[in-house]
Amino acid sequence: MLRLVKTTYLSGKTERILGNNITYFKSGLKLIHKQMQSVRSVAIGVMFAVGSASENDENNGISHFIEHMMFKGTNKRSAFDIVCEVDGLGAQINAFTSKQSTCYYTISEKGVVLEEIAMSEDTPDDLCMENLGSSYYKGSSLGYTILGNADNIRNFKTEDLKKYVEEKYSAGNMVISVVGNITKEKAIELTAKYFDNNVFKSDYKMQKVKHTPKCDSVITIKPLEQSNIAVAFPSLEFGADNYMSLLALNSAFGGGMSSRLFQEVREKSGLAYNVYSYPSAYFGDGVFSIYIGTNPKTSKQALESIKKEIVKLKNGGLGDEELARVKKQLKGNYALSQESSASLMRVYGRNALFLDETFDFDKKISEIDLITRDSIMDIIDYTFDFDKVVTSYVGKEIDFCPLDIIKG
Repeated sequence: MLRLVKTTYLSGKTERILGNNITYFKSGLKLIHKQMQSVRSVAIGVMFAVGSASENDENNGISHFIEHMMFKGTNKRSAFDIVCEVDGLGAQINAFTSKQSTCYYTISEKGVVLEEIAMSEDTPDDLCMENLGSSYYKGSSLGYTILGNADNIRNFKTEDLKKYVEEKYSAGNMVISVVGNITKEKAIELTAKYFDNNVFKSDYKMQKVKHTPKCDSVITIKPLEQSNIAVAFPSLEFGADNYMSLLALNSAFGGGMSSRLFQEVREKSGLAYNVYSYPSAYFGDGVFSIYIGTNPKTSKQALESIKKEIVKLKNGGLGDEELARVKKQLKGNYALSQESSASLMRVYGRNALFLDETFDFDKKISEIDLITRDSIMDIIDYTFDFDKVVTSYVGKEIDFCPLDIIKG
């Protein structure tokens, strides 16, 4: 529940403040702020709940394309002017687009986007993971690729971009995230001056997406020296109550060099060049992915080894020492993240954008302390559902189906 603790007036608009961090403007715009006096820089992110999941078949790729076009120049400044002004401040400017959000904190164009699409198709592990996501989320807006397809990109007109921006880049779908050596008062002043009176207003809101996958396997044959295999299982949505247990499970299973997958599949068995797992949390849904890059001659054996580790987890969960190790690892990761204003800008912005709440470091540490073997077992039972698994393969001809290995 939102707690109204102070009401002031700024530029004739009512401003509501939740705690000491989130400021709500009458336009619907939100500002999330964290002051860090220990640093000399400020990270500023302009974030929108807009991404490939906001698109359809005809305009898939437009969110990412707009990201590239946004700094190609304005009526007042050319693209070169923008870059020069930023460089003159000793600053950096960048942007990224994901399935459900876009953050500006860059420059490129149609040709560059087409080159990105070509590069992704020529990068086997990227193609493998892209195919996995599209297959897992088949029939869902989360199944659209972030880059889109080349035909769409070539056919976009200026009017298409303007219409999309006016609809989706609205005040109520937007968060300004400011982290660094800047006071809250200054952050509010700058947000009011440059954004509050200059944003579009529409009724668009990112909707939660809940998806139930169907078993599927995508196989792409390419004359490669390495087999690329990926596996997807159901996972938790962004902000889920038991999300820390999911992160602990991932750390133990495939999240680093001390994980089971790395040690058993790569180090002890020598069956992988690269092997890892990671959860992707979205607004309303989530997916747990496993990737392995291996020799084509041993790809079946490598996949069987991964299946063996999954079965071990389902039968025994995590041991006490293993659990204690990953809890320490999670705490260390969160502590390190607190030292980066850029990292915090993204974390604070995403929490404000989708959960309407402030990222709370102390709360996260408390949640890590509450992780138990039972809470992780709940995640294991939910995630490793062989009736909802999807696989993707990119490489030379194979005489087996990866889905059969994982399910069987």
